[in-house]
Amino acid sequence: MGKIKKKFQNLRLGQKILLSNLVLFVLPCMVLMLLLFHLVQTGANERLNSSKLVILNQIDRNMEDMFQDIVSYTNYFYCNRELNRLISLREFRSPYEELVAKKNICSYFKESRAIYSNMDYNLRLLCDSGRNYSVEDDGSEYVDYPVLKELEQEPWYQKLGENTSSIKYIPAYVSSEFQKTEDNSAMRAVRLLKNLNSGRVLGIMEVNIPRKQVEDIFRGGVEKESQQVFLMDKTGKILCSTEESLVEQSVENGEYLKKLTGFDHGYFKAKMNGRPAQISFVTNETTGWKLVMYEEEKEAVWAGNRIFVMILLVASVYVLLAVIMSVYNSRYISRPVQKLKADMKNVYRGDLTVRTPVETNDEFGQLSMQFNQMIGRIEELIVRLEQEEEEKRGLEMQALQAQINPHFLYNTLASIRFLVEMDMAEQADQCLLALAKLLRRTYSDKRECIPVTEEMESLKNYLVLMENRYQDTFVWNIEVSGKVKDWLIPKISVQPLVENAIAHGFCQKEDTGHILIRAEAEGENLLLRVEDDGSGGDLEYIRRVLDGREEARSNEQFSGIGIRNVQKRLQIIYGEEYGISAEHTHKGGMRFDIRIPCRTEKEM
Repeated sequence: MGKIKKKFQNLRLGQKILLSNLVLFVLPCMVLMLLLFHLVQTGANERLNSSKLVILNQIDRNMEDMFQDIVSYTNYFYCNRELNRLISLREFRSPYEELVAKKNICSYFKESRAIYSNMDYNLRLLCDSGRNYSVEDDGSEYVDYPVLKELEQEPWYQKLGENTSSIKYIPAYVSSEFQKTEDNSAMRAVRLLKNLNSGRVLGIMEVNIPRKQVEDIFRGGVEKESQQVFLMDKTGKILCSTEESLVEQSVENGEYLKKLTGFDHGYFKAKMNGRPAQISFVTNETTGWKLVMYEEEKEAVWAGNRIFVMILLVASVYVLLAVIMSVYNSRYISRPVQKLKADMKNVYRGDLTVRTPVETNDEFGQLSMQFNQMIGRIEELIVRLEQEEEEKRGLEMQALQAQINPHFLYNTLASIRFLVEMDMAEQADQCLLALAKLLRRTYSDKRECIPVTEEMESLKNYLVLMENRYQDTFVWNIEVSGKVKDWLIPKISVQPLVENAIAHGFCQKEDTGHILIRAEAEGENLLLRVEDDGSGGDLEYIRRVLDGREEARSNEQFSGIGIRNVQKRLQIIYGEEYGISAEHTHKGGMRFDIRIPCRTEKEM
């Protein structure tokens, strides 16, 4: 016995479950199948269910008659040209004319009452002009109407356009706007109102079908009090029922719901209130909903039967085996799970020194081993993330210092002073405003990544300062694709590339230089390009700086520190496959490309 227990413990979890199922389910089910074979031979149950299907089909025909009445009722209003003309009017020339129109529409409602005296439906016309009409609105009291604009936002409304001349039946619960004004309906018949000449949609026609009216149709068809009928939509929601407690409930048993929705009609056995019951159902052709009848089997038809005694005996053995095996499996499975749960709670509290013991070779043992490996990996990643975060913050500070350094401020203020002395107040004011905006965005904005549009605004302020400092040296242009305006980019990523073009590309150029900055989409990536027609530069040196093969040098004319800082920041944030690339243009200038993946504020 000990050897068997040890072998069972070393089996994989799938093998254990398979063995348990063989003991718990397969053998008893085979015995039960053989014993029940003789009981299902009788045709009594089939004949009984066939008679229930006949009843349901008769109820379904009565419902179809009701739907046909509604079609005739709505056609009376839909095809009336004078009524169609009145509700097509968006504006009236005077309040009197509007009052006369409403009176005429009310007269059509009264006339419909006389023609369709057997139909007691509340019909409402909800027009896009903002005016609403109802057969219940006789002016004696206030009538609360749903808001058409709100109805148009609901999902069911979009399907009305699939067949604009037909009536669509919707359950009462699917429209929160309709429920504000009616709470006793089972369903609603909704139809688009259209101008008979132009085809323009004027609004909707809605017929409220009371729950009581549908339930009366059900009760008129059942033969016994024990039989209950309900109407279920395609989602399993019960719209109305002869059993009031079932209304607005759902068929929660997935197996039963699958049988009800998987076929047009049929019957099967089920459990209702813990008792065996017979379910029969048909599908309504107009709505696609299910008419369902259920009846509990109260009589113990098998009492005293030898087969019943044998089934009871087998069931007892089955239950006994199930209890024994379930207790054993519960203890065997729950113990390592509880231990692993306790260890995970300790990890959640911050204790990464926890390691769970590995006692077996099955899936639980492998899970414990992988858990230990995962905790070790997490420790490594935390250390690595801390290092990368520290390095990234350091690079950001270097980038900020490289952007706004004392030398830059001194030269900028000196150029502003020159503009003032030259009595160029407008340009001086423009430079001061640009400098203030640049300083505020640089030091006040704590975000790591900002939208492309904001980065370009900062760049414009920088270019304004440089443009006034280096008079008639260069001109610039910024082009931003509308698709990428809200995509995010790390702050101060483009300026160092522009600074390189100004400080290095045009230092030896005699005529006016040109700088083009472009932001656009390249597949799933964001492409930022800075291109100049200057004297170019040492491309190999720049590439070595970008690759990290050579440290950036600093001098008054050119510094590779800025672009190297940008490169390292981009690769820390997005990975080694992204960053800056450099090329010579066909005119001899330089072109820097920044490629990073597309991200928006919602994705951060």
